[in-house]
Amino acid sequence: MGPLPRKVFIVQGKRTAFGKFGGSFGGISPIDLAVYATSALLTENKINPETIDQVIFANVIPSTPDTLYAGRHLALKSGLKDTTPGIVINRLCGSGIQGMIDAARLIRTHECEAVLVAGAENMTMVPHLIYGSRFGTKYGALKTQDLLLDTLYDKHAGIPMGMTAENLATEYGVSKADADQYSYNSHMKANRAYEANLIQPEIIPVQNISRDEHLRADVSLGDMQKLKPTFKKDGGTVTAGSASGIVDGACAMVIASEEYVNKHHLKPLAEIIDGQVVGVDPTKMGIGPVPAINQLLARQKLEIKNISYFEINEAFASQVMSCQKALQIPDEKLNVWGGAVALGHPLGATGLKISLTLGRQLQHFNSEYGISSACIGGGQGIALLLKRV
Repeated sequence: MGPLPRKVFIVQGKRTAFGKFGGSFGGISPIDLAVYATSALLTENKINPETIDQVIFANVIPSTPDTLYAGRHLALKSGLKDTTPGIVINRLCGSGIQGMIDAARLIRTHECEAVLVAGAENMTMVPHLIYGSRFGTKYGALKTQDLLLDTLYDKHAGIPMGMTAENLATEYGVSKADADQYSYNSHMKANRAYEANLIQPEIIPVQNISRDEHLRADVSLGDMQKLKPTFKKDGGTVTAGSASGIVDGACAMVIASEEYVNKHHLKPLAEIIDGQVVGVDPTKMGIGPVPAINQLLARQKLEIKNISYFEINEAFASQVMSCQKALQIPDEKLNVWGGAVALGHPLGATGLKISLTLGRQLQHFNSEYGISSACIGGGQGIALLLKRV
């Protein structure tokens, strides 16, 4: 994105709780999940929807046909002007952060003053595909395919996402015991954050659901240790407990120029300083945050020690632990309110969620800089530098 003179701010954000796979939000389309978050965001912050210039909608798996129209439909359903354009973007697990970077570019080039960026995923509703049903097959059965399962498999690299984490675990010396402990800690940090009322302010209740359903209050380290590796039977680290939760949910935020913020007397959450996207070996895609963060810091003439908090998406415990080791991030700076292993990973919404949480952490702890980051299937990484206002 590059540093430019014009300041850009996250005005504020709001999200739904994340519903567990097959849970409370299983019948709500991604667009409608995003409408809940957007409506609450605009209402609570007294933002006139007619002052929003564009909509960017992050979504990875269009689980309903209308999700293809998501950017435009979110604008129309949220009270924005009929003339407000909308777009759907997909950079897989980095889609939410990409939407924020794109919004900042639009504002810095004076094409927009305020952009609504939302991300949503309903993974419960992802369909099975039937090939051959339109024109029939001459011999044999129709071919069915699980779109959800196959989305988590990189056909070019010939490897499931879980095995990329196992490759990193081998390279960086992360054991199953390490990953189990990290996963348990993620749940504990999230539970403590809920107890301290740190997470609730970012959530709008939907159908009386105001707590992330994947999070377990009764989790134990012993339970984690009993789970068997999924992808690598001998010496594997990734289990059902140490992988990010498959969930349904949405997050929305308004990103705006300094002039817009001042004109409408808004108190922004954080300033967007810079962003970076990189490519990496797809068989080790989980390491993507490392070069993305390093390049971002180098351009801004900062170091790890200058960053108070990091929100790195927990695609897999062994993956984020490998990134932590490579970057030498202290435990007390990383995912301090829990991560996706505990809370879940609704693909298109995650980048927005962790960036919203990070902005709120900078305010809560009165700290200056934070970085949100995610690995991306296919071999990419993305990172975003925020500064407390």
